[in-house]
Amino acid sequence: MFKKSLFWKVFTSYAGLLCFCLLLTAYFINKVIKGHYLHPFARTMESDMKSIAGYMLLTFTITMVIGFILIRVNTFSLVNITQIAKNFARGNFARKAEIASSDEMGDLANAINVMGVELQSRMQMILDDKNKLDAIMANMNDAVIATDLQERIMLINNAAKTMFDISTAVLNRDYLWEKIRNEKLHNLVRETIRTQAIRTSEIEIPAPEKKLLHIHLSPLQVEKNSQGVLLVFHDITELRKLENTRRDFVANVSHELRTPLASIKGYVETLLENDSLRQEDSQEFLHIIMKHSQRLDNLIKDILELSRLDSHDLKTELTPMDILPCIENVFAQYQEHCGKKNQVLDLNIPQQIPFVETNEYLLRQLLTNLLDNAIKYTADGGRIILKVEPVNQSIRFEISDTGIGIPQEHVPRIFERFYRVDPARSREMGGTGLGLSIVKHIVLLHHGHIQVESTVNVGTRFIITMPLQQSKHIT
Repeated sequence: MFKKSLFWKVFTSYAGLLCFCLLLTAYFINKVIKGHYLHPFARTMESDMKSIAGYMLLTFTITMVIGFILIRVNTFSLVNITQIAKNFARGNFARKAEIASSDEMGDLANAINVMGVELQSRMQMILDDKNKLDAIMANMNDAVIATDLQERIMLINNAAKTMFDISTAVLNRDYLWEKIRNEKLHNLVRETIRTQAIRTSEIEIPAPEKKLLHIHLSPLQVEKNSQGVLLVFHDITELRKLENTRRDFVANVSHELRTPLASIKGYVETLLENDSLRQEDSQEFLHIIMKHSQRLDNLIKDILELSRLDSHDLKTELTPMDILPCIENVFAQYQEHCGKKNQVLDLNIPQQIPFVETNEYLLRQLLTNLLDNAIKYTADGGRIILKVEPVNQSIRFEISDTGIGIPQEHVPRIFERFYRVDPARSREMGGTGLGLSIVKHIVLLHHGHIQVESTVNVGTRFIITMPLQQSKHIT
């Protein structure tokens, strides 16, 4: 099938217009000339020239109008396609070029439509990828910042804004050193830009709260051309605290074990090497050995208990139970201890209390450790009170004493492992320094909280609140 060319359409249109213009001009000139010969005395040369000029002006006007119409007809499709292309550039792909012509203009319209579909598909893919990247960046725990070679921020995620307390950051305008005041960090960025080498380091930031950060810096390169630096920050504050805690724990355990073992070894060697010791001295040495052996036994038991409570494999079933028999049993057990020191142990508990979702072993451990401390650090003739009462949907335990008290500067640290307010006195009384750590673990396992009120030489009160029902069982 013959396909008519756009060039041929335009050529024939303008050729026809030119012929029409020439014929019309010839017609008017012929008319003027005929009029002159038919009426030789009625016309002058001047009037003839005016007539010719008028006819030519009329011919020009008619030609311009017809030409304008032809131009509009031939360029309408092109204008339409141009407008559609501009819409594509603005991201509007709804409108399509609808041209039924079979010439080059029709081919162009079809090509524009195909290009629009392809562009729309590619832009949707880019938008989907961007949304995925934004979602990943927004939900990352690690802070991510990208800068250009001038250290202007090109990208920053929510974690970075939170970590460095950045409220707003204008991309490609704000500088990194404006938002984060850390000389070591800026030196690392500049060194990475200069050397184009990957590096890692640690920095400490004092605000909004003191944190230790591990930072990974790598150059951003596109087709081997450096574009900037990518910085990834990981908060290792808690990890470092855990490492320090473990290191301190090992050191403390070693020290706590070495001290009684050294005493036991010394007295045993004395007994073995001196056959002439009096019976009274031998008995005294054996009592000291027994005392240190008991201390070792208590220490190992507490370490194992802490390890069990810390273990992620621990499976403790909490069931609703009547805690009154357990509390009365513990109270009766410690009344005898208090009697040896002429101390008064009071139990304040209603006869009817609701069932509490707990574990008898853990509850006994909780009360035992607190009552042990209260008795140890209360002088002869002192008073210890165990009070239990329901409060709203919780159960509250209060263990108060009239003992030596705890200085306020030590209160925040008394739940740390092996922490002692008076190490020498604590060891003399047989304390391991782990009792309150065990108490805190048990309270947290019950989703409760513990509070301490203490005044030196007046007394101490521990207040523990635990829900009657757990939101979920501990596994």
